[in-house]
Amino acid sequence: MGPVPGKFNPRRETPIKHTVHGSRGGSAILMMKERQGNVPGSDFTTIARTHPDTPHPSACAMKLEDKPAAPQHREAFISLTALYFIEEHALLRLDQLEDAKQSLQALFLHTSGEETMLRKLIDILKTTKQIHQSFASIANILEGISRSVRTVDNKIVAYKQALATMTLAAEENMAFAGPFLSFSQTFLQKIDSLENNIRQYVEFKETEARYASIYHIAMEARERLKKRLSGVLGTHTRSAVESRIKQSVVSSFDYSEAESNVQFAQRDAHNKEGEIMEQLEDIRAMCQMAKNPSMREKGDDSITHTVSSYSQIPTAKTAKPKEEYEDVFKLFSQTLRSHPRLLQLKDIVLDLFKIYQHSYGMFHLDCNNLNKAMETMFDNSEAYFEAKEEDKDIIAKREKLKMIEGLIPFLEHTATLTMDNTPETYSRFSRRLSDVISEKKAAWAHIAEHLLRAKVQAEADLSTRL
Repeated sequence: MGPVPGKFNPRRETPIKHTVHGSRGGSAILMMKERQGNVPGSDFTTIARTHPDTPHPSACAMKLEDKPAAPQHREAFISLTALYFIEEHALLRLDQLEDAKQSLQALFLHTSGEETMLRKLIDILKTTKQIHQSFASIANILEGISRSVRTVDNKIVAYKQALATMTLAAEENMAFAGPFLSFSQTFLQKIDSLENNIRQYVEFKETEARYASIYHIAMEARERLKKRLSGVLGTHTRSAVESRIKQSVVSSFDYSEAESNVQFAQRDAHNKEGEIMEQLEDIRAMCQMAKNPSMREKGDDSITHTVSSYSQIPTAKTAKPKEEYEDVFKLFSQTLRSHPRLLQLKDIVLDLFKIYQHSYGMFHLDCNNLNKAMETMFDNSEAYFEAKEEDKDIIAKREKLKMIEGLIPFLEHTATLTMDNTPETYSRFSRRLSDVISEKKAAWAHIAEHLLRAKVQAEADLSTRL
């Protein structure tokens, strides 16, 4: 049986061309040579070469495509495909990628097929996905608040332009047009200030998370030192003086600066959140005045804006609005009877009423969602801030998140292929894997071309090992 066209043949020294259809409509020619070294930019080919039972490819009498695909080697094939894809698109940090490579090496060295490289890779990707989701959620919330402010600003500009086209009598202006313009400009100032405070709040929470991480590290170091001195060393103290010295070493371990920093950061974040809570309550009171009186909240039905669950400072009492606001809905309905010319403003006024009526609910929801999105910076602060430094551009993070969201279900689905004990050759398994990758409506369809390219690289790599 001769060499299969398009497959890597370790017994040939001439380059074999694999045509891979790229994402830009052309075809990229991937030149695969028999290799003793690494794939450019990778050290995957060195993995598992240390196993004493691994024959050199030139010593293999059977070509890769004719060999039986054991479950362990199926998993290695899928894992290697994923790692090539991950490395190409920088989806993991270097330390995570290195950890995954070492796990792959262990998979080659052990013949038990024990669980499981794919599961570990999926867990790492899920953690990374959570971090990128956190960045995307925070960015989306802040962008949404900015759009809301711009929308209100544009509507107020349109209202001013409508007033400019009318020649209003002094009575008409005093009865409604002027008070409503003043109300609207006050509302715009409040939501603009709210946006600024929310952005500052995110910065304060990031500072709190950084200092909290440093504080926990200092506390753990002190505890380890305490256990060490009270262990073997502590049982061999020669005098009470030496015992006091050891106790002094532990007590003098200075973590007070770290503790002080985290307390100041918590205070700043708490104070800023208190300002936001007061602003939300003011906005709620103004929104009530833009509603039909029959639809308004009865009594103090406002929702308490809660402090983040990571703050150690108790939740403040529900804020009260700082001032009373004009009942613009009632004012408009009454003024129309005595000044029918103001009907010309009805459409733009009703548009603003609708915006004001739901603004409080939207901003309150944004604040709650923001606190949830920021939990990741406390749960996994080191990874969060490393990821933040890697990609300053939120667009890059969204692209990575999209790729990870496709890769995880692909790995979860293909993991089932490794459990199938039906005997089949590598050639057959390779075609089956290509079919899975190419499924039209799969959750990974948007990365299928990239996965096929990574599969070609992985297959060429495996042909030098197995």
